[in-house]
Amino acid sequence: MDRKMIFFDIDGTLVPECTNDIPESAKNAIKTAIANGHLAFINSGRTLINIHETVKELGFSGYCCGCGTEIYVGDHTLYYYELPLSSCNKIIDFFYKNEISSLFEGSNSLYILGKDAYTPDTASIEESMGVKFIPLDTEDLRNSAQFTKLLYWAPNHIEDSVVQEFLSQWFDIIDRGDGVREVVPKNHSKATAIQKLCDHFQIPLENCYAIGDSTNDLPMLDYVPHAIAMGVSMKEILPYVEYQTDTVENDGIEKALKHYEII
Repeated sequence: MDRKMIFFDIDGTLVPECTNDIPESAKNAIKTAIANGHLAFINSGRTLINIHETVKELGFSGYCCGCGTEIYVGDHTLYYYELPLSSCNKIIDFFYKNEISSLFEGSNSLYILGKDAYTPDTASIEESMGVKFIPLDTEDLRNSAQFTKLLYWAPNHIEDSVVQEFLSQWFDIIDRGDGVREVVPKNHSKATAIQKLCDHFQIPLENCYAIGDSTNDLPMLDYVPHAIAMGVSMKEILPYVEYQTDTVENDGIEKALKHYEII
């Protein structure tokens, strides 16, 4: 059998943005692909704590989390990157002193900082994702918070170039639109996760498929030969895809897997 590996983003791809409502057609399509002998992996910017139980219930072959910083195959940890606590301290201190709203993402905890970070929308996101954000409102918490990547909202009171220059010591920065920046450790991406899994399973890259909708998917969409955009996707990714499927709600996952005869 010509075994394939399929990589799925979560937000805007597997589920509508900031929900965990997976369409039945997507659930059935993924289960059928696995039953057909293929490998199906989540490949998300979310860290492990933010992979909801509704996603895990689908029986994925594994999870690539935090833009390639965590890779799990079944119950086995294939790869894990940890940002040193000393670096975490410096970064949080910079954001705290400059009053920059941010979300610090660790494997086991999500931390928020800044007056614009915790809003009624944030509270609804917590509820939908089943994860409580920990406010960094004490010095002890700021000194002990361990994270690997982060999101921040570009500030108005300080040049964003200053923030990006500071972060460039450790990270690459992705513009997610609407002033949101996703900050990922250097030499890590959704593409590096795919490369590690190709090596692990000895599956050629030509047998790899990636499905996404936004700019943090660009590394994996540019890396695999079979790149798929969802029906509603950021325009920046469209030049990099081989095929554009339908929307999440309109059976986009099922239609994509049928297009490639994976199911």
